[in-house]
Amino acid sequence: MLCHAFGQEPTPSDVKPTREDALRAAVESLEQAEQQQEEGEVRATAMEVINRRLTALQGADSTHPWLPYLYARAYALAGRIGDAIDQLRKFVETREGRNEWQAHLRLGDLFLQEYPRLAKASYEKAAALKANEPTVLLGLSTCAYKVGEVDEALRIAQQAADADGRKTVRIVNHLARMFIAKQQWADADRAAVLALELAETAVRNRPGIRGPLRTLDAQYQLLTDLLQARISEKVAGPDDFVRFAGYIRKRSDVAARLSLHDALRVLESGVNATAPNTPPRLQEQYAVTLAEVGRTEAAVAAFEKLLTLDPSNATAADWLERLPPASKP
Repeated sequence: MLCHAFGQEPTPSDVKPTREDALRAAVESLEQAEQQQEEGEVRATAMEVINRRLTALQGADSTHPWLPYLYARAYALAGRIGDAIDQLRKFVETREGRNEWQAHLRLGDLFLQEYPRLAKASYEKAAALKANEPTVLLGLSTCAYKVGEVDEALRIAQQAADADGRKTVRIVNHLARMFIAKQQWADADRAAVLALELAETAVRNRPGIRGPLRTLDAQYQLLTDLLQARISEKVAGPDDFVRFAGYIRKRSDVAARLSLHDALRVLESGVNATAPNTPPRLQEQYAVTLAEVGRTEAAVAAFEKLLTLDPSNATAADWLERLPPASKP
């Protein structure tokens, strides 16, 4: 729970941070948590750190002009969208916020699902401050699509993809969906396949992270949606049915890998709850699952701990032999 708006006083400390140090620490904690959100979920400990650092900043300078912006980001992370919108609206009316394009972008993102016309106004302000920014163009394209302006949505989607260099999965994914909406099948297929390739590269480059797998799953959904649309419109050929079936199979493999992350979360909770006297059987399952999801270094450490609990554990010895030698201490 964030202290702001709950009337809690900052925790006293013998040495209070300077205004600049408190701001730097608060921004750092928010950026780390936002990265966690992209990778899967925000850890409770991250929110605790954010709360503590925002409280410290408030204690150092209760009228700091960037406090509403930082609280807005924290509320958004906590899922408190209404509070986040209120804080951002307050911020963009200030001298600092009026010219901060990312604040207008964030406000547009928060409005987008339920209030696309309000979102459009915020995106337009962001666009005036940051011309040709791909994320802003993506927001504008999505707004156009939500209000039924499909031709405009596709035009801006192409502009966003060009500005991005077709490097960002969600931008290429959106472009593919706009092509599907216009039944431009060949263009849609090229964009969807590119989005899949980008997602696969991210999974290879970041093994053991849940977020890239979720993104990969979404690209298989995109491709199956595309092929289902072709079938519904009776423009599918035999190869489309073969590809459709193949993508379903591959997506089930991704789902199985995601389920391992769910299992790991449960086991990690168990290990934390029983520390420092974790039973060997629980430690063993935790270590095996770490290895299976690709968190190799953590798995090595977990297996070595298992051997301290159960020196004759054959599973630990076997896995330590199989894991890449470069990962071992």
